[in-house]
Amino acid sequence: MKPNLALLILSWQVACLFHETETEKLLPGSASATEAESDELDKIHDELTPDVSWDDFNNTYGDFCSAKDRTAACIAVLKNESTEFKSKVLESMLRVAGASREDNNETNVSPEEMSFIQQVKTALVG
Repeated sequence: MKPNLALLILSWQVACLFHETETEKLLPGSASATEAESDELDKIHDELTPDVSWDDFNNTYGDFCSAKDRTAACIAVLKNESTEFKSKVLESMLRVAGASREDNNETNVSPEEMSFIQQVKTALVG
């Protein structure tokens, strides 16, 4: 897996976190990812990772048995990247998290999403 693919996968992992209540329209067949989050991922792809094919993204995302394994593989790929690139990863994750509101939180970034982003930040920065 390449760093740009890892950026996209971690960004999408945020959209796939479970929430009791999703207030925006879900993607067909999804229990947690919204159309707004998918639209934001498309923008991130076009701006930052146009070299990553959606087939590679879908195949790689689906190759993992769990979110934990998927996240660990992405972190391993990103560990030696520049501070600037790691910042882009975290910013992209926040963009997807902020794309829709869940569980009637005060902000669009839910506590679960922020916790996940902080875990990734800690793993990447140390």
